[in-house]
Amino acid sequence: MLDSFEKESKLQERRAARQRQMRLMEEAASGLPLSVDDAAGDMDFSSSLGTSGADPSNISHNNMVNIADAGGFDLEQDGRFSIDGEGVDDPAPPTSMFSKVSDHLWTPSNGGRSGTDLDEHKMGFVMGDDNESYSSGAYWRDKNRRKKEHDESRELILQASRRLSDRPREASNLRSFDIHNNDNFDDNGYKQNSRVMCPTWCLLNRRLVCALSMIFSLVIVLVATLSVEKNQNDDLTPWPPIGGNGKMPTVDNNNGGGMDFEKFNRIKDRILEHQISHASTLEDTNSSQYKALTWLVRDDKRQLDLISIDDEGIGLTGSDVDLEETLFQRYALAVLWYQTTTLDIVKATSTSSMVVSDSNPFDNTIEGETSDASSTLSQNDITWKTSTNWLSDKGLCVWHGITCHPYDTTGVKFDGDFHVAILNLTDNNVNGVLPNEVFTAFVKMNVLDLSRNELAGSIGREIGRLIDLQDLFLSSNHFTGVIPNEIGNLGSLFNLYINDNNIRGSIPSLIGELTKLRGVSMFDNKIEGRIPDEIGNLKDIVALYLDTNKLTGQIPTTIGKLTKMVDLRLRVNNLSGTIPTELGALGNLETLYLDTNTKLGGRIPRELSSLVKATEIHLYQNSLTGPLPSELGMLDGLLYLYIDSNELTGPIPEEWGGMKDLEQLFVNGNQLSGEIPITIRGMESLHYLRANDNQLSGELPSDIGKMLKMEYIYLEDNDIQGSVPSQLGELSKLKLLHLDGNDLTGDMPSQVCRLKTNFYLVDLSAKNNDDGFACTCCTSQ
Repeated sequence: MLDSFEKESKLQERRAARQRQMRLMEEAASGLPLSVDDAAGDMDFSSSLGTSGADPSNISHNNMVNIADAGGFDLEQDGRFSIDGEGVDDPAPPTSMFSKVSDHLWTPSNGGRSGTDLDEHKMGFVMGDDNESYSSGAYWRDKNRRKKEHDESRELILQASRRLSDRPREASNLRSFDIHNNDNFDDNGYKQNSRVMCPTWCLLNRRLVCALSMIFSLVIVLVATLSVEKNQNDDLTPWPPIGGNGKMPTVDNNNGGGMDFEKFNRIKDRILEHQISHASTLEDTNSSQYKALTWLVRDDKRQLDLISIDDEGIGLTGSDVDLEETLFQRYALAVLWYQTTTLDIVKATSTSSMVVSDSNPFDNTIEGETSDASSTLSQNDITWKTSTNWLSDKGLCVWHGITCHPYDTTGVKFDGDFHVAILNLTDNNVNGVLPNEVFTAFVKMNVLDLSRNELAGSIGREIGRLIDLQDLFLSSNHFTGVIPNEIGNLGSLFNLYINDNNIRGSIPSLIGELTKLRGVSMFDNKIEGRIPDEIGNLKDIVALYLDTNKLTGQIPTTIGKLTKMVDLRLRVNNLSGTIPTELGALGNLETLYLDTNTKLGGRIPRELSSLVKATEIHLYQNSLTGPLPSELGMLDGLLYLYIDSNELTGPIPEEWGGMKDLEQLFVNGNQLSGEIPITIRGMESLHYLRANDNQLSGELPSDIGKMLKMEYIYLEDNDIQGSVPSQLGELSKLKLLHLDGNDLTGDMPSQVCRLKTNFYLVDLSAKNNDDGFACTCCTSQ
């Protein structure tokens, strides 16, 4: 009975040993760490693997050889296990053993720290001492038996390692199926990696597994690609229409009607970064700026875009800068288009008489009622006369009125987008408020000509950014506000023409910084204040038009420094003081308009006789006093001399007969006295003489009959005496002769009366102060 019990006990132990060996074989075949008991097996498994640790994929052939002392096994070709022992062969293990991953996971059990120690229970199970104490008698009685079984296991492992060493690619395949899970943390919070190994079936059918894995990967990539495309289509956000009604339209993304929101924001941010537009305007869906950016991103077929600037803030260089600036220009031109062709915007900003706030003259807001003309505007009323290629797929360089760098006098243009050199929309029925983008986006613009249009609003401070601008023509519009000080930044400016507007305020003294100026035209505005002395810094100026304003104060003497001046017009202002003698230094001056300044008094300076190139001198309707300077007779090239409506006294100088080219002489409305000098005949080109309303006396000189170009003679309301000389009948071109209000005697000569019937005389009057003179052919008695 005892023998039977012992035999049964040994059989169970052998079966347990087989199970342990089968487990070791499974772990060795699948690449899992071997469950070896250091104490029972008289070996250090951790040291046999090396300190690199527990990753079974790192077990090389050498490592497997080093752990040969852990046991041995032999895997037969026919799939059966041959286990040395009592000479009994057991059937092969069930195939289910290969269908699942071993329950043993290579999971650290020492708090996450590095090491290869195994669970004590599993160590005991592998070595067959689950429930036995090392101090028990049974342990020592069975020591030899366990040693024998352990040696058998070591031999099986050694044989398996030799077989695995002959199949290096299988080991590689084992590692290729590792799946990492990075979401495990140890007790101390340190992140640990866990591994899950593929089952043994995968190893035995690795080609099929690889093929299935590739197919599965392709399916995943395809699904991911479709998902990304769907997300991109979702980003094409429908955008308000160009019409600007603020409503989100229904957009067919398949037809490309969606907005590339990322591109919109990218360009918008760069526009704001460069201060091309204000943020508030780009947020307003009804603004011209919003419409322009929408067109640029969504509707412009050229689809220009900006490259990204790296996070380190390295700026753009070379052609990238050109691309960015030309994109800004295309945007700014679109802003100009929508600002001046969108009826609602034009109605809100345009009026024939804009009242601007005194507290903020730069404010374009209209105070009070707009004109009826503005409220009744139609789309036809604001349509440009010419708009060829605007907002088309053509390069902006071929849009109407645009000329790009480089350019020449041939006018040859190219279809592209490059730096705008000239923007010329003169006389093109451009309505509305001029957007500041015209000043902020064209950094290399040379000429801006928007004259003779219907533009309104103020000239923004942003104009100071056009540092390369050479010619600025904004005349004949409805601009309001003041001249910004920033205009002093336009150091390259040659011509500044802002006349015929409603500009107020004063002339900024910074205008003296524009030393290259050749022409300044500010007439027909409401400019107030004094003419700054800094005007004398404009050494190259040839034309200065400040007439028809509300300027006050004296004419600055510094104007005498402008020796290249050809045309000086200060008429119709409220200037006071006297005419500076320094004006005589303007040796190139041809035209001098100082008339209609009722507070401008004093004498006519004789220094004006130095204006040897003068053709026109206008000094009428002032408060000038004193005699006529005889020196003016030296101006033999003078054509028009207007000194009427003043308080001048004395005679007409005989020296004035030297003005042989003089065509019109107006001295009427003064207090001139004396006789008309006979030297007047030297004015052989004179055809218009007005000397009425004076105190002239004496007889009419007969030499007037030698002035054959004479057409108009006004001598009424004087003290002229005597008879009318018959020589006046020689004036075959005479059209008008007024001799009323004098003390003439006798009859009108028949030679003069024949001028009415045979020539051009149509207006003849000679009603005198008494009845001593008779005129039967006069048109008025």
